[in-house]
Amino acid sequence: MDEHCYLTVEKTFSANMQKRFKSISLLVIEDNSGDFILLDEYLRDRFDEVLITRASTFKQAANLLQAENSFQAILLDLSLPDKHGEQLVKEVVALSKGIPVIVLTGYADIQFSVTSLSFGVADYLLKDDLQPDTIYKSIVYTIERTKVVNLLQQSEKKYSSLFQLSPQPMWVYHPETLQIIEVNEAAEKTYGYTHEEFLQMIISNLFAKNEFEKLLNGCKNKFSDCEKTKQEVVYNHITKSGNKLLVNILLADIDYNNIPCVLMVAHNVTEQTLLKRSLEEAYANIVSIEEQERERFAAEIHDGLTQNLIAMKVYFSFLKNTMEKENAAIAESINNLLEKSIRDCKNIVSNIRPKALIDNGLFAGLADLIRNISEASGTKIIYDFDFSVEPYFDFNAQLNIYRIIQECFNNLLKHSKASHAELYVFNENNKMKIVFADDGVGISEDVLERQSSFLSMKRRTALLSGQFQVQNNQQKGVSFTFIFPINNIIHSAKSF
Repeated sequence: MDEHCYLTVEKTFSANMQKRFKSISLLVIEDNSGDFILLDEYLRDRFDEVLITRASTFKQAANLLQAENSFQAILLDLSLPDKHGEQLVKEVVALSKGIPVIVLTGYADIQFSVTSLSFGVADYLLKDDLQPDTIYKSIVYTIERTKVVNLLQQSEKKYSSLFQLSPQPMWVYHPETLQIIEVNEAAEKTYGYTHEEFLQMIISNLFAKNEFEKLLNGCKNKFSDCEKTKQEVVYNHITKSGNKLLVNILLADIDYNNIPCVLMVAHNVTEQTLLKRSLEEAYANIVSIEEQERERFAAEIHDGLTQNLIAMKVYFSFLKNTMEKENAAIAESINNLLEKSIRDCKNIVSNIRPKALIDNGLFAGLADLIRNISEASGTKIIYDFDFSVEPYFDFNAQLNIYRIIQECFNNLLKHSKASHAELYVFNENNKMKIVFADDGVGISEDVLERQSSFLSMKRRTALLSGQFQVQNNQQKGVSFTFIFPINNIIHSAKSF
């Protein structure tokens, strides 16, 4: 920056500061009348209105500071008749109640003046170098800097209160040593350790075996880069008494007292998780009972009704041969009706107990289902399967997925009035993704908003820790999307 620009910036700053500090109230602690007169002249040269209160001894200054006052800054000479040096500085700073203190010194005291900054002094000025601009800038800078510092301190106090008063357990720890540096009251209450006990621990002590490593594996270089998943990961924490807590963890990089640290927040989800697991067990029992009832019903139809119809057809074939020719047409109709009834029973049994699925797996079962639906309804169905994902799901999982897709087709046949449908099953980011879509009339909004809609789909999806989404476009069809995590365990054909 050239000299002209520098002077322009200085003049602009001075003008702006003068606008902000048209009036100012100062306490000048100075026993030398000549120095005070010079200071008074300099100050009145730069400020439009300046209220200067003088104290020539420490005792006078102490009385003024202990009484109510509106001083914005204190100018302090280092040598007074009743006190001087380090003791004088420390006691004035203590009495100042946050008012910035500027030390006035001669060359002989310059080293001590620098040292006095560590006692809480805001600035120091050499008396022999005093100029109106110099003292003006020092006062203005000091007042502004003090305001900023006070705001920062208030902010730190505010956030410290938020930390301590938060109902969520929180810790601050060092990212390398894992040493706990600070902890809030909620953590002490929830985990049973005292504040002092926590400060003797490392953060990994809170986790059950291998749980902390699981947490770190989800992070990259910084904790703020921790992978975020739609399903929050649950970790096991151990309290002082040995009780297990199920928690979600939030990590964030922070600066604590100018030290890079990590803030950890634990959200206790023990009750919610146990309730969720109970619901999942209940869903599993419901689905299991449904499948048992399906199996029992299929067995009764196959072993009872179907066998009776077949027997009737055999007996009728004998009777048919003895009937008069004029009754031949009636006999043929009865025979066709019996054959149709037998086929219908077999189809019902096949839908309830899919033989292709049982014998050859999910995709064979789905292909057989699609073929039967296409033949029966005339609906054109396009499908494509990624066979690589099938072995990662055991028989029960495949049966649940089959039932979910079967319900999609049932909705298509009953409600959609579609002429085309598509079914795709593929691997996306190590998850099985299923997309079913048709070109029918869509689903009414009131049906979509009902909690009871697609209840069986929702239950079976929840059993597999999956995700379920419906995209509806009335008059243009509906799309169902299901996503199921792959557990990376290949199941052999023996599981069928």
